[in-house]
Formats: sequence, structure tokens, C-alpha cells
Amino acid sequence: MTPFEIGTDLTGSIRIPAHFCGVFGLKPTEHRVPLTGLIPGLPGPRPIRIMSCIGPMARTVEDLALLFAIIAGPDGRDTDVAPVPVEELPPLELYRLRIAFAPTFLGFPVAAEMREAVEELAKRLSALDAVVEEAALPQMDFQQELASAGALIGMMMGAFQPEEQERPTRLSHYLEALHRRDQSIAAWEHFFEKWDVLLCPPSMMTAFPHCEPGSPLHVDGQEVSYWMVSAHSTVFNYTSHPAVVLPYKLDRDGLPIGIQMVGKRWDESRLLAMAKALSGVTGAFQRPQGY
Repeated sequence: MTPFEIGTDLTGSIRIPAHFCGVFGLKPTEHRVPLTGLIPGLPGPRPIRIMSCIGPMARTVEDLALLFAIIAGPDGRDTDVAPVPVEELPPLELYRLRIAFAPTFLGFPVAAEMREAVEELAKRLSALDAVVEEAALPQMDFQQELASAGALIGMMMGAFQPEEQERPTRLSHYLEALHRRDQSIAAWEHFFEKWDVLLCPPSMMTAFPHCEPGSPLHVDGQEVSYWMVSAHSTVFNYTSHPAVVLPYKLDRDGLPIGIQMVGKRWDESRLLAMAKALSGVTGAFQRPQGY
């Protein structure tokens, strides 16, 4: 309907719509784009200062890069934003890339078509002489990572809504939660010392019929918690790493399947350059059937 949009992403709210709609989406590194004006007229302190990001959605990687260059960097108001320059996209060759892939994360449900799309793309890239491997991921409990992300969000929101909490959050609990998060960030940073990019699903499934939030969803005939739909994306809100979703193909119902690409923190230009290189394989925006 529009050439581009700007979205917010706390638990995948840029990447999942991009995946569902067959467009490109970028969640930048945390504190890369100012959150100024996210909720206009919000009185008092911001309840969410970490994990949430603002980023672009568009029909091409080039448009993502253009929009990111416009919105990234300090604005003189959001003091968390670092003065990291936005660089031009470097030229990259597929055969020089070290590409890790994960059809899912341990304990996370995923539809067979989502898993197969990641594996198929990995095979196609390997045939083009890229170094591609189903690499060993950081040793962690991914269900606990998801729970820790949810707990942090709850602590931040609960600080301004204490009546909705069973037990008030103590400062020590919050600092302990940040310490656990630091360990997760460090583990993924170590992972990206070896690999240029990780390919994985952005969600456990393609777009599903509208339903009441919290209603069980069905993945390949199995009933799954509604809240797991964003699990594969939320992992990288928790770790603050930038991630791009590329449209790849359509499922058996003609609905888009996207691939999530995750890279090193603060290196969006290289991540977008890799996305541009891979988009020559994954293809361009496809309007979903019937629209």
C-alpha cells in the first residue's frame, strides 16, 4: 500500500509483519535509532529503554538502507543513542561469506515449511560456494532466554504499573536480570566472531487467521502457545543484535515465507550488504496471492 513504513520492534513487530507480508524489514541494533517521539506526549520517564527498536520496512534492501541512514544516529534528545556513523554498504561476494543457519532453536516449535525454507536456502548458498554450515549455537537454554526477555519487559512496565504486579520488583532483581542478559549478549558476540551472519526463521509459522490474542495456534496440526509466534525474533531483541527479514518464497497456501538474517551489533551496513547479496538468491518482493 505504501513504498515504505517505519515500525517498532520489541518482540519482532517489524520482522514478523515483514515475514507475513513478503517484504523486507530491519530491526537495528538497540540504541542505534532514537526512540524520541515513539509515544508522542508521553509524560514522565520512558518505561521501555532497552530491547525496543525503531526500524524500516520496504520492498527492497536498498530502500531499507536509505531509510536506516535517515533515522539512525543521535538526535540530541535520546541520550542512549551512540554516535556510530552510518557507512555505505560495502560490496560483498557470496563466496566470501561465512553463513551459519539454524532451522529453529532448541525447544522452539516451527512449521515444517519454515524449517525447510531455511534448509533449502542454505543448500542454494552452499552451491554458490559460500561457506555454509548448520553451526553450533551458543550453549544456552532458549526457553529460559525467552522467559528472561519477558521478565525484563514485565519489570520495566511494572515499574509504572505496580498494582498489576503480584510482587514489586526490587532494584536488585532488575540488575540481576541485566547481568543475565549481559552473559547472553557476550555469548552471541563470540558466535559472530566466527560467522558473518546467522540464517533462521523469523517466526514459527506463516500468517495465521485473525484470532483473540492468547488463543492457541496450530503448527502442522499441533496446538502451540500463541506467544511462541514471536520467539525466534524476540531472542535478538534480548541480545540487541540487528536482524533483517528477507522475503523468500510462498507456502502451500500462497502466503509469504521470510528468512531472518542476524549479524554483529553496530554493523548494520555490513548486514544490509549481506542481505543485498542474498536477495539475488532469495528474490524480490512478491505480492501475496489474492491481493
